[in-house]
Amino acid sequence: MAEEKKKTTMSVAEMRELLGLGKTDSYWLIHKKCFETVLVNGKMRINIESFEKWYANQVKHKKVDGPPPGEELRARSYSPQDLAELLQVDDSEVYNFIHRDKIPTFLVDTWMRVSKEDFEKWYAAQSKYRIPEDRERDRAVEEATISMPEAARELGITRGHLYSILNAKKNRGRFEIVIIAGRKRITKESFETWYESQDRYLKFRDWPKEEQEAFLRRKRMAKTKRLIIDLDKPSYSPQEAAELMSISQKEVYGLIRDGDLIAASFGRKYRIRRENIEWWIEQHKKDTETEG
Repeated sequence: MAEEKKKTTMSVAEMRELLGLGKTDSYWLIHKKCFETVLVNGKMRINIESFEKWYANQVKHKKVDGPPPGEELRARSYSPQDLAELLQVDDSEVYNFIHRDKIPTFLVDTWMRVSKEDFEKWYAAQSKYRIPEDRERDRAVEEATISMPEAARELGITRGHLYSILNAKKNRGRFEIVIIAGRKRITKESFETWYESQDRYLKFRDWPKEEQEAFLRRKRMAKTKRLIIDLDKPSYSPQEAAELMSISQKEVYGLIRDGDLIAASFGRKYRIRRENIEWWIEQHKKDTETEG
């Protein structure tokens, strides 16, 4: 018995049944020329090979009974949701860095995609976001280091005060700094070596109990006061405050987040009173003079 010839085309009705579509939707796909069609005995038929190629490069339509769509599309590109899961961030953050860093995108059925090649170029040029393999490697380094906020909390001081310690002439070269996911960290070994060599600072856990309680009360009060502001008095945006304080806007947000700079929040916006800025400048000046 001769081997049956492999079928190369199918009817529109077969395609419609395969995808579970109505007449209008099936003819719309044909109208958009998603796949090749031919006339056989005056009737339209669909080239099966071109249909399968289209099916592997889209994700909107799924076969009623068959493998999921988009196999080739997923092999060569990511959706924003794929990237959010890969980098363990929110979808909104993915859209932000795609727009900010001008990562090339393309549309499939009106949905945004990023080619894996373009993603890998972007990924190699930055250090903030990490894929699972790099997060695993980072974990070992993180265990041997301490973050800036952690070091400040360890000593019961502000982050600005900590930076004045790190930048003091007598401490240059004493702290080993590494960068993980775009953030500076201090090796625990160098931090402990510095700590044992000085007698000014005492770790918070070793403070007298009454001093610990007083410190925590001040932190709670600072957090509460962030929500209160007298708008009749001069106040500044984080950007304006950064200029007055001679630090970056990012550092201003860090001080607010840690309770080291009192600010009032209005939705997503902050206002900082002049006296709070002046207080921080004065404290920072004293810390710098002491450490220098």
